[in-house]
Amino acid sequence: MAGEASPYQDTIDKNLRLIYSQMHRYHVKLFGRAPDAVSVEGLREGPLGQDLRRLAKLARGEEQANQDEVFRAVNSVLELLFWPAGEDQYQVPRSFWEEPLGKMLSQAKLRAVDPSELMSIGNAAQKLGVTRPTIYRWMDDRELNYVRDEMSGRTFVFRHDVEQKKLRDEEEQMGRDQMLPRGDDTYPRVARAMDDEIQ
Repeated sequence: MAGEASPYQDTIDKNLRLIYSQMHRYHVKLFGRAPDAVSVEGLREGPLGQDLRRLAKLARGEEQANQDEVFRAVNSVLELLFWPAGEDQYQVPRSFWEEPLGKMLSQAKLRAVDPSELMSIGNAAQKLGVTRPTIYRWMDDRELNYVRDEMSGRTFVFRHDVEQKKLRDEEEQMGRDQMLPRGDDTYPRVARAMDDEIQ
């Protein structure tokens, strides 16, 4: 590791220290004392440090990995950074993907997927019949997984997520339609009821 020159190493070290400082505060509150000090070299060799080093290599195109493996590693980092204690879920600010670590994680995700699996924001909005701001809101709510291409500066959502979202929306609409009376037979039914009462 000492001889490895990585453009992402400063970013990795900064975030390892950040996460360690959060753990340090929790440890003090839980046990009344600080945890044993750990050097940055020690943090690099821990599971998180190894995950970040692997993601950096993937982002640079030096290694390849299974898509699910890459996504699990990326999500584990995001959970550590953004999942507050006591909450059922978390949100990743879109601005994070403009930061060095966000760019690294996004590039690792992008290299792990086939371009055919991605869809532009505009095409996703058209397919779902909504506006682009709605797509961005669903991205923020993690209803649609997305990735940013640093080369083009464009953001893409995953085609599978869009198709699943469309299917769920259609099923919900069908359910609502089945609960409502049909407009073409509402009047005859009312008229028959009134006739029965008169008779």
